[in-house]
Amino acid sequence: MKLPDNLIGLALKRLLFFTMPIVLFLYGLYVIILGYEMDNLWRILVPYLVIVTMATISSYREKTREEDLEDKDWLEKLKENSRWGVVESAENKLVLKPRFDFPYNVLSKETVIIKYSDDKAKLEGPRYYVDQLAKDLKGKTSKWMRRIASFGAFVLVVIMLSIPVVFESGIYWDMKIRYHNHTMRNIEPVIEGGAGEVGNTVDNTNNYGYGVETEDYFIYVEDHMNLVRTDKDFQLKDYLIQKGGGHGVSRLNVAGDWVFYSSGESYNRMRIDGTGEGAIYKQGYVMEPHIIGDWIYFINFHDNHNIYRMDLNGQNLERFIRENVSDLAVYDNRLFYSYMESDRGYVESVNMEGGDRRFEFQTDSSVRNLSRWENYWYYMDGDYRLIRTEGTDPDIYQVPIDADVSTYIITEVGIFYSFQGEEVGYPGDGLYRMDHFGLDKTLEADTERVEGLACLGDWLIYHSSDNRMIPAIKMIDLDSN
Repeated sequence: MKLPDNLIGLALKRLLFFTMPIVLFLYGLYVIILGYEMDNLWRILVPYLVIVTMATISSYREKTREEDLEDKDWLEKLKENSRWGVVESAENKLVLKPRFDFPYNVLSKETVIIKYSDDKAKLEGPRYYVDQLAKDLKGKTSKWMRRIASFGAFVLVVIMLSIPVVFESGIYWDMKIRYHNHTMRNIEPVIEGGAGEVGNTVDNTNNYGYGVETEDYFIYVEDHMNLVRTDKDFQLKDYLIQKGGGHGVSRLNVAGDWVFYSSGESYNRMRIDGTGEGAIYKQGYVMEPHIIGDWIYFINFHDNHNIYRMDLNGQNLERFIRENVSDLAVYDNRLFYSYMESDRGYVESVNMEGGDRRFEFQTDSSVRNLSRWENYWYYMDGDYRLIRTEGTDPDIYQVPIDADVSTYIITEVGIFYSFQGEEVGYPGDGLYRMDHFGLDKTLEADTERVEGLACLGDWLIYHSSDNRMIPAIKMIDLDSN
């Protein structure tokens, strides 16, 4: 439907004289003066302001309204009213400019015209101003009502301007951390991790943690929904979780006699025998969880991808590293994490208490699925290529796979990987293998929808679909292939 020309012009005027001044003010306040990083917040704030602007357009369309002038002193009272400024005064005509509705009233130069006789007045101008003027002519707005309205508008502006501070400064998540720790305060501690004990391998975690190994068992995800425990000969199979729908199971870790897993926006634990199931974190999606000793380290998807940690009982939650992190790995009792800054990817590391921060290497792209084999780092860059580097020179690296890789995992017998499939939502086509230097590439399985690679002992397990059937779990004996 074609919009009237005057409505289009009004929309442009509102965007120019209402939205833009607010955006510029927020930019100056938070970016230049306070030094906040607003990159992510603009995506929310600017559309919000545009929606508010467009929703108010109808209030500023031209309107004509007639009013009875019962008060004989209306003209003197109007000239004394602080809400209106007289632009022009002629016989039987007044042109008024509103002094409220900042900043639009200043920049748009909108006015209201009053054409009056002895007992009648014809008001012409934007509908919002015409209606406000009609109330003032009738004396329906008292000084206290105007003050209350002004105070309400002030509170609304303060709330709107506080949005970036609340989210970008971390105040919102500081409150959620306190709430989480308050709700978990009476949880009886039942787990103590071993010093330096690792809950799962980095490579398994990079592939959504669909499998994990204990001293006596393999535990893995089946059909996205079920959690299976088997012995290491795959002879005894028990279902710890079995359900037909809802949130899937992923991101497995183990500590002692307990297994940890994600399900939707909660992180949970249960004993390896399937008892004692319960949630230890309900604040949102947990990414890249790593258990080291007594702590669970993870990327908080909702808090600007900051790194968090909590103990094995879900207590003592804290923001560990304030950085917009894209990947997290653990080697030699150190946390390795990557982030972007000025179009460069950086990899740094800290010890398990957050100290001894070290720069590891930088790249010309983002770093995801970071993994280490002997003296080499492997990762997927922003173009989904598989990169191999020693990390000594940021601009010297090899590209073992210069194509759209969907997933990869490093094993003793080589690197298994899959390419991105053509169908949206399905992670990979074909399962391939190459040596650790990117040579001897072979097709191991002509299959589709490859995902969930996990190395358990001498076995590689994964999910895939053959002939467009429902994805099923597959296994490869790494000794015999």
